[in-house]
Amino acid sequence: MKSALKELHRIWESGIGRTVAATVAAHLNSISVGMCQGYSAVLLPQLTSHASPLQVSNDEASWIASLGVISNPVGALLSGVCMEIFGRRTAVQLTSLPFLIGWTIIALSQTLTTLCIGRFISGMAIGMASACYVYVAEISQPEHRGILSSTGPVFVSLGVLIVYSLGSLCSWQFVSAVCAAAAMLSFSAMQLVPESPYWLASKGMTKESHAALSWLRSSAHVEKDISELVNNSRDISPRVSTLKLISDRFNDPCVWKPFFILVGFFLFQEGSGIYIILYYAVDFFRRAGSTVDHNVASIIVASLRFAMSIFGSLCIQNFGRRTLAVTSGILMALSIGAAGVYEHFFEDFAPADRPYPWVPLACILTNVCASMLGLLQLPWLMIGELFPLKVRGIMGGVVSSLAYLFIFATVKIYPNLMANLQMSGSMFGFAIASLMVVVYALMFLPETRGKTLLEIEQRFCDIPKTNSTENLEKGFYINPAISVSTVCAIVENIKK
Repeated sequence: MKSALKELHRIWESGIGRTVAATVAAHLNSISVGMCQGYSAVLLPQLTSHASPLQVSNDEASWIASLGVISNPVGALLSGVCMEIFGRRTAVQLTSLPFLIGWTIIALSQTLTTLCIGRFISGMAIGMASACYVYVAEISQPEHRGILSSTGPVFVSLGVLIVYSLGSLCSWQFVSAVCAAAAMLSFSAMQLVPESPYWLASKGMTKESHAALSWLRSSAHVEKDISELVNNSRDISPRVSTLKLISDRFNDPCVWKPFFILVGFFLFQEGSGIYIILYYAVDFFRRAGSTVDHNVASIIVASLRFAMSIFGSLCIQNFGRRTLAVTSGILMALSIGAAGVYEHFFEDFAPADRPYPWVPLACILTNVCASMLGLLQLPWLMIGELFPLKVRGIMGGVVSSLAYLFIFATVKIYPNLMANLQMSGSMFGFAIASLMVVVYALMFLPETRGKTLLEIEQRFCDIPKTNSTENLEKGFYINPAISVSTVCAIVENIKK
């Protein structure tokens, strides 16, 4: 026992222990994110059952599910502003407040209106939680950033598992009360960790930045990282407004390239059906013809997702971003495509009359596992990596806002998708989007594993000497020499 305590003390004093503690504190909010994302899967079956005192139609049910997403973009934009003005840590801490308010309203709801209001407010907190990834990226050392940032999806998966398990046993009011308690825990935990040293340095608070870095690092790494902080923040004036900074800088390749790369990545992620399976887990298994109890099937998926999120974190630490995106996309396309083929041939059969009734569940489980290898985590992780410090907070909020807008669209159109394309057609669409991820990753996705945030920024801004194979292998295909102003000048010359 003594030796174990000594080892824990050594890890804590080495710096990595404190960085891990700060990461866990930040990503406690991710548990609430998972709870909110998975809540509709257990709420809607209870509301649509004949025993429920609060009856809802199919259209109302789709709105209840999508209201947990429609306010995500608002929260993400608010998070971006809060990160720049109040700091990364404060923005993470503020995320807990709408979670607490929203879950409390849901727990006390007696009407559809108050239930929808609670879903809307808690959905806003999901968008605000994008601050967690920026905070963790900035407090981590390059060699640990991959695994620490990818713990976000681990905690999200844990939240989904908790809410699915509770929902199969308890009423939706009790589940929402437990979720409110989780929000209080995350608010308290952030009081114990320091602000991001990068943000402090960008605001000219060098002394505070050094103190925060000393808390997060061993003494051997502090001076080296302080040097990087100075280099990374030397061209930032704290007196310049954030909006003016973006308008002045958007033609900078360091800003517009990450923006378009991440937006495209999120588009294909949502098209692959990841969030449809998450938000409509119980209904999705029912439509897929699985003979396993739907609540049990959803818990199996959540458990597998949680286990695979841990495995995916280890993969992100040891394999390149592009390698994981390609592998994840291929496996997802094959699994959901196989499920689509099965549905195409047997969708007119009653579930009990279908041969090999385990096939749909096996294919969907494989799809969930494959998504956790890269496609679900990587876009969120890379928000905190690709943007330069001067606009990282606000641009991270903008990209997260667009990502949540895409998620809302997919969640809202799910009933219409099933009605028009049927289950098999929808699955084929998910398979095509997954294959497009592979093409997109090979063409555009940068490799950031093991690089410092300053190196990533410089890689986007520097002009390569040649368009050699070496540059292609590093994953930066877009010519950094071409900026928006350059293109405009070329167009003007052509006109003349």
